[in-house]
Order: sequence, then structure tokens, then C-alpha cells
Amino acid sequence: MWWFGGRTNHLPEATGPSAPGCMDVMLDYSQDGIFVRLYYPTNNNKTDSNNSNRWLSWIPDDNYIIGIAKVLMSFTFVIRLAFWWSSGVIPVIYGGRAKVDKKLKCIVLSHGLGGHRSLYSNTCCELASRGFLVVALEHRDGSACYSYYYKSKKDAQNRVRTEVEYEPFALGEKHHKQRKRQVDYRAKECGKAVEFLVQLNNGTVPHNVISDVPTKRQIDFRLEDFVGKLDLDSFTMAGHSFGGATALLTLSQRPELKQGVLLDPWMYPIKNDKLDEKLEQPMIFINTQTFHIASNTQAMSQFLTGSHRSMYTILHTTHESQTDTVLLVGYWLNWFMKKLEPSVGLKINNSLILEFLENYVGSPCDVADCKQYLEEQRVNLEVGLTKPWA
Repeated sequence: MWWFGGRTNHLPEATGPSAPGCMDVMLDYSQDGIFVRLYYPTNNNKTDSNNSNRWLSWIPDDNYIIGIAKVLMSFTFVIRLAFWWSSGVIPVIYGGRAKVDKKLKCIVLSHGLGGHRSLYSNTCCELASRGFLVVALEHRDGSACYSYYYKSKKDAQNRVRTEVEYEPFALGEKHHKQRKRQVDYRAKECGKAVEFLVQLNNGTVPHNVISDVPTKRQIDFRLEDFVGKLDLDSFTMAGHSFGGATALLTLSQRPELKQGVLLDPWMYPIKNDKLDEKLEQPMIFINTQTFHIASNTQAMSQFLTGSHRSMYTILHTTHESQTDTVLLVGYWLNWFMKKLEPSVGLKINNSLILEFLENYVGSPCDVADCKQYLEEQRVNLEVGLTKPWA
């Protein structure tokens, strides 16, 4: 079955000098709080064979399988079979102790429609292995495939969830109203993530509701380790697809955010916001070949106002190429298009991000390997937008 090309039993291991770790953090016993996954460098030896004992399943639990089936309008057993066959393991040390010998540069990441906090683990782990702290949100506006919160400590201790299910899209005139409402909610959640990091760095350590939930996992993680250890002068906002629109809107609202990384942004939800007139931060747009229609292209081009803004198109890629799914179950969009090997497309994507961050925030470690890789892959890159495959 050729559309499963590139499938692996686990995602590729990060190539930076540090072993990446991650921890889920839920704030407040309310939907008004936020649910995020932190990806960060650890002190663990990368070659320690015991690290794999703490690797994490890409699917948090079966509710996410059901949610993905709703998003794709597919049968649950088909989605369950696909992820069972691929195994879907993230090579990240869940609950590992953070490495904070140097201040961590911070990135807030907003997922696309139907996504969840694991969807970009390959990119997040790569960034974490190179010294970045990534805050990957799981949005509660109804655009995630599934999410949840706990109403009380007792509910958390007894694993009694209050679910936030995927909201199917409305047809006709109501569609833009739905997306505008959601993108506004998402931007507020991103703002709360910014505030969380600022307050944490200043010494306010919130209670992590996830710590109330019984677990057999080894947890060495401590939020207090980040106090005074975050570089908030180089805050970055990032997002994919619907998350790209969310990132642009958040950049316009939060002066703490100094630059933006936009991956295949879907401009429709913010089409009336005139954000190109409000934003001054450096940005990089990284697009796949098949996603963008003329109106989306025009909306993005309005932001290319100077040398501090750049845009690339990764050729022979589809909208899924910037997510983990292309590594786990292979391509499923544009079946008859010649495509890059999945890990190549993602490595180009990650290398462009790291090169941009080095230019604007300074890289915690050497990224010469990324620059070299981009030189080798120039044949698969175009500056600016390219005509979509048809």
C-alpha cells in the first residue's frame, strides 16, 4: 500500500545535542484554563538505552482516535487500525527533568484544525533537542480533534473528564462566523500561554492539574525549575494551518512576541482583520505545494513587506507534510502527485525554522547541519509561492 510510504514504528529521533523531554501541563479546574504540552531539553544522556522506556505514545488515548475519525468523517476502526499498525511512539522522555543551565528561548505553537498537542512532536522534539522550550497548545474551542479538562481535584484524582469535542464546520454564511469565533478564542489561549511563561519566569509557579491524576510513570519534571530560566526577550509565536491564522492574530495582540513562524497558514478565519497593517515582527512563511488557493496566496503576500519577512514553498509536499502523520501513516492527500520522502520534507521544514530562529533570536546550539541540509535540498525549495499541483 504505497500511500503508507515512510511509515515507522516511532518518529525519527531528534538530532540536537540534548535528549528532548516533555510534560503535559493543565492550568485551572476549568475550560477557561489552558492545556499544553511542554517540550524542552533534558540532562539525560542521549545514548542511554533506558530513555526508550519513557517514550510516549503519539495517541494520548482512544478518545483521540474517535476524535480524529470525526474530523476525517471516517470509521473509527479504520483510524484505530492505521495507528495500531504504525505503533506511533514519540522518542521523548515524558516527565524528564529539564536542562536549564542556560536560559531557554520560548516558542508557543498553535495546532491546525482537527489537531492536538502531539501533532507536531517531530518538530517540537527537534527544537527541544537544540535548547528551545516549546509550548504546544491543545485548543478548547472545538477545533481540536478532542480535548478535556477536570472540574475539580477530585475529578482529576478519579479521572472524571469534562470533554471538549470536535465541532463540525458550519455550511454557508455561518462558516466564517464559526471560524472567527474560534480563532479569537484560540488567540486568547495563546495569550494565556504567554502569560503563564512570563509569570513562571518571575516566580509564580501554578498548580499543574495533571499532577493530580494517578500515574505509574516516572516523573522528575518540576515547573519550578523554569523560574528565572526563560529568555522572554526572544519570544516566538508559531502555528500550522488554522494555527497559522491564530499565530498571526496573537502576534498582533501580544507585544511580548517578537517573531512569527507560519506553517501553511489558513488565512480565511482572519480575512477581515487587516493584520498586515498592524504587524511589524519578522516572520517566516513555510508553505507546502498543494494547500494554497489564490485568495489564500494573496492574503499571505500582503505580509511580505521587507527583508525581515521571508516565504518558502517546499516542493512535492502536501498539507500533511508539516505534521507527524506523514511519518506515522504516510501520505493520504493528493495520491497521484510525486512527493518527497516524508522525513525529507519535515527535515527541510525544521531546518528552515531553525535557520530563521538563529537569525532572529540566536540559536542555543550550532545549526550548521541545518544550513548544509538546506543547501543540499535547494532543488526541493522555492523562494516565495509556487503554483499548486493540480
